[in-house]
Amino acid sequence: MEVAPILKSLPVAKIRELEKKAKDLGLEEKILIENASSNLFRIINDLGLGKSVLVVAGRGNNGADVLSCARKLSGCGYNVKVVILEEKELGKEMVYQKTILQKLKLPVYSIKQKNIYELRELCEDRDFILEGILGIGVKGRVSPFLEEAITLINDSGKKIISCDIPSGLSPDEGIPQGAAIKADYTITFLALKQGFLGEGRKLCGKIFVVDIGISREALENLS
Repeated sequence: MEVAPILKSLPVAKIRELEKKAKDLGLEEKILIENASSNLFRIINDLGLGKSVLVVAGRGNNGADVLSCARKLSGCGYNVKVVILEEKELGKEMVYQKTILQKLKLPVYSIKQKNIYELRELCEDRDFILEGILGIGVKGRVSPFLEEAITLINDSGKKIISCDIPSGLSPDEGIPQGAAIKADYTITFLALKQGFLGEGRKLCGKIFVVDIGISREALENLS
């Protein structure tokens, strides 16, 4: 649903606690990613921003969320190109989602420091960008490589959708960690992050709060 003033915001520690409760119920990481990406897809499809999308992923589970969403978008007739920013070794769920996309023969581009200029070129013919570069686990200043990637995306002139949080924004303090995505839309999971209030609000654009297959309220009611 779209954000409203009555919705509560939560710190990262509380979000992590809710995610752990979901896993304790037997909802494995892969299931949570599929659930999250289904809600991403639903909102994106409703927004009607066009049919060509560049999906930009980082190494962690936010990247896995948007790769899973890329598969769903492609299956629904979207022209999808995928960029993976490969600064460090990819996480397990990212490897899993990347392998599926490659088997489906979706165009997947590996961008590193030496070829980061290609990111600008890949943005050019797209209607919008879906990004999941960094999530709520961001700590400290964003690396120079990711700063450059974030700046290229911000300067692309395309509509930008952020998965869970604009990449580079501190989830609790709402402060850019060197550089941060300036999103037109943010589709966030379970609850507003504390960093979406105050100055951080300017980077989020229009905010939608969705669940991960089980609602925040249901998780909070578990003992």
